Amino acid sequence: MLYKKQLRKQRMKSAMIISFLLLFALIATYAIYNTFKDARDEKVNSPHLEVIYHSSDQIELLQFHSVTDSVGLSSQPYKITIQNQTNHPVSYKIELIDDIEKEKTCDCPNKIPKELLKLSVRKGQQVADAILLSEYPNAILRTDSLEANQKEEYTIRIWPVNSSFVVDSKSHYHGKLKVSEL
Repeated sequence: MLYKKQLRKQRMKSAMIISFLLLFALIATYAIYNTFKDARDEKVNSPHLEVIYHSSDQIELLQFHSVTDSVGLSSQPYKITIQNQTNHPVSYKIELIDDIEKEKTCDCPNKIPKELLKLSVRKGQQVADAILLSEYPNAILRTDSLEANQKEEYTIRIWPVNSSFVVDSKSHYHGKLKVSEL
């Protein structure tokens, strides 16, 4: 009988220690995740908008390997969150401009032509589209507006078109996402 009580105490003590260690591990993991998540996000504030680039505002394709649209639409996305910080509607545009500075420092042998790049710009949970980069007028991917204190998330993917054009596999593309008020 005494042996069973000691065994039960020992098990309770072990269960409490394991529970404490699991709780500590969960809290530490959450804290580490949030620390590095905030470090990855790049916030840009304008007078009326807060723009968060979740990985980076720079888009890079460092090798030309043409793929189908289904593969391109499942590629790693670039994510942007745009939030209106005012009490009135604000219009904005999202552009993909050439990153001239990066092209100079990269010393790229060849640049991938815009006619060979496809983009998918998805707002929230809308259906993704796939349009050639050269078809966007003035490289403006989207113009829209936000109501007071509203926010929207965009998912942008870019990939080389599956085509018969012959392009050096070491060709690069360097672009930069830019969100600005209208």
